[in-house]
Amino acid sequence: MPDNLNLQLRVAKERMFRLHKAERKREDLLNRVYEQERLIGRLELQLESEQADVERLTRLSLTNLFHTILRSKSEQLEMERQQVLTAALQLETAKQALLDAQNALIQVGDDLANYQRAADDYKKLMAVKEEALLNAPLLSRELERMDDNIDDQKLLVKELQEALTAGKLVLASLTDASNSLEKAENWGKWDLWGGGGMISTHAKHSHVDDAKRLIHQANHQILNFRDELTDLNRSFHIEIDISDTLKMADYWFDGLIADWIVQGRITNSQSQTLSAMNKIRPVVSQLQKEFSTADTTLADLIMKRINWIEESSLDS
Repeated sequence: MPDNLNLQLRVAKERMFRLHKAERKREDLLNRVYEQERLIGRLELQLESEQADVERLTRLSLTNLFHTILRSKSEQLEMERQQVLTAALQLETAKQALLDAQNALIQVGDDLANYQRAADDYKKLMAVKEEALLNAPLLSRELERMDDNIDDQKLLVKELQEALTAGKLVLASLTDASNSLEKAENWGKWDLWGGGGMISTHAKHSHVDDAKRLIHQANHQILNFRDELTDLNRSFHIEIDISDTLKMADYWFDGLIADWIVQGRITNSQSQTLSAMNKIRPVVSQLQKEFSTADTTLADLIMKRINWIEESSLDS
């Protein structure tokens, strides 16, 4: 029974390999058919155009007279006929390539029908083999050890993914906030030069409001990011703020001093925002690298488990 089960598994795995190969080939052939049909359409139009050129030369017309004067009409007609022949040959080649691809698709369809149950058969046999291994004391301990390693790695991948997602959200909010502060800063310069008036002041504070909202959002996301990093035994502290009172100063006091105060506050907030981004960006970059490595390790552990189940002897 054990030897027979291992043989069935090898056969099922081979059939599943052929199934996946046929699926990839079908996808390639479908793309080839699509491209050949497009090529045939272009070549048919080209052939029609070349044939029309030949017909124009064979009719008595100003074009005919023009070619007769400038060069031999027979030479021009021969050249046009060669172009027609070339286009016709290209069209015939494309049609044959399309027919070959369509015939190959039929063959692949037969292969897919033949192997359609391969994946299900393989999964069922693997389940039977795994159950048998779990009932063998020595082998079951090894399988449990591999399962524990896989579970631990899955947890690490999950934690890294959550921290990475949280960090990317923070960076997105800070990037948008920085863009709003930059626009506010530009309007503020216009204010200081005395050319903006209420319009520039309103535009400036509209962008300040956007920045405040985004920074408030980022501060909330930073708390979540910090929690996720704590799960990974890492931590940092960042907080950014924009004062409401300094915003109102620009409306209540019409003067250069108030403009300078608000402009300085905007510049300071932008500096804090950029500083926060510079601190968070390398953390996110490191998380991305660790996540990719952990995910690859998980895939390797899972593949190692599959290979071990396939190759293990139940006689042990």
